[in-house]
Amino acid sequence: MSDDPFFIGWSPDLHKIDRRFLLLATFGLMAGGGGVAAFLGRQGQPPGPGIWDQSAIAGHSGLLVQTPWPMLRMIGDDGAPQTAFLATTGKLAVRLAANARGWVKVRGSLISRGENRMIAVDDGHWLGASEGIEPPGLRDWPEEDLGAAHLVGEILDAKCWFGAMRPGYGKTHKACATLCAKGGLPLAFCQTGSCGSGVDAPLFLDADGRRHGRDILPFIADRVMAKGRMVRVGDVVQFRVARPDIHRV
Repeated sequence: MSDDPFFIGWSPDLHKIDRRFLLLATFGLMAGGGGVAAFLGRQGQPPGPGIWDQSAIAGHSGLLVQTPWPMLRMIGDDGAPQTAFLATTGKLAVRLAANARGWVKVRGSLISRGENRMIAVDDGHWLGASEGIEPPGLRDWPEEDLGAAHLVGEILDAKCWFGAMRPGYGKTHKACATLCAKGGLPLAFCQTGSCGSGVDAPLFLDADGRRHGRDILPFIADRVMAKGRMVRVGDVVQFRVARPDIHRV
């Protein structure tokens, strides 16, 4: 049988040097663990400045438009035109009757990031006639070609990026973004390096300014290179790209 004694941490016979070593080692491991956690935290994706207060339900009056996605065209407090896209509180697009249009009021909570806006409609009866008179200019939003663009970045769902999720981009968000895209929510495009800190992500559409089909889904939340044109419609910038001009990088 071995003559070496067993190690018993609570034994009063534990040598003072051993106790001192174990104490210092414990504090060292705690400090090291904190340092690693801080480093990993700095390497993580910045969440971005998106805001969504789901308890702030309010009525929003505007001109209801169904294409390329359901949205309200409104006049802001500063007199400038504003677009707010419409979505459910989940990962689905709103359902509208084919003849739903005109000056309406939508009840819901506002999702915002910079100049980007979306309304998560309230459950139940969220769409109705608006009081007051439709202001002039809402039906005439000029389309301006801003020129060709060749960008590297990420296709993502606009709802999460606007503020429904933080962060609302990147590999960790791929499954969620794909479900939102399948549910018919608007898509946006953010350039590499600006997804977290930037405030601009143009609406992502096909070359004709319409929604992409389901063949776009495999590219969601991946790093891609896209070549198309930038077009401004009212206050919304669109990145129009034909499906063959999207390539994974």
